[in-house]
Amino acid sequence: MKKTDWIRLALAVAIALIFVKTGAAKLPLGSTLIQHSPVVVYGEPMLRPLIVTAKKSVYIARGVLERAAEGVPVKVSLTQYCLKGETRRGRFVRPGIVASDPRIFPLARYVEVYMGDKYIGRYLVDDTGGNVKGATLDIWTPSCRQATRFGRQWGQAILVAREEEQIPHPAPIEINDIQDLRAIGSLLDGIAKR
Repeated sequence: MKKTDWIRLALAVAIALIFVKTGAAKLPLGSTLIQHSPVVVYGEPMLRPLIVTAKKSVYIARGVLERAAEGVPVKVSLTQYCLKGETRRGRFVRPGIVASDPRIFPLARYVEVYMGDKYIGRYLVDDTGGNVKGATLDIWTPSCRQATRFGRQWGQAILVAREEEQIPHPAPIEINDIQDLRAIGSLLDGIAKR
């Protein structure tokens, strides 16, 4: 290196140190560094908590549906699905869960499902689905063949009151009489965790 290159390098290092020491390296081009006293900033006052709830009515193509009330029967379309993986709430799929439209049946609540006068079981609403719109319950089953055979049926669902959710519901069907997995939800209700 030539002597002039060393001088240019030393001059560049000196200027860089001056910029770093004064803080001018952080300033935009053309601005000046101003020294001033610290500014005291006061935070916003704490606001009261706001509770957000879903609308009472849901508008769908066939009209308006009301949000399910505790203990009131709602006419529903029943289907079954057999997908593997996690539910909307982040848990693995298992017997005793259903997918529903959370605008009608809220997540993390139990529903009792009937087909006519026949009690099907108590299920945990733990999942949602792209085709589960309005008053539809999609019951999980491990067998895709069973889900296909089940098809679409009509029934009623009753949203279980919070006070009654912790009380195990007696199974109306004997374990030896189970022909398919539709009734397993009521049998495993005491075991299923939220």
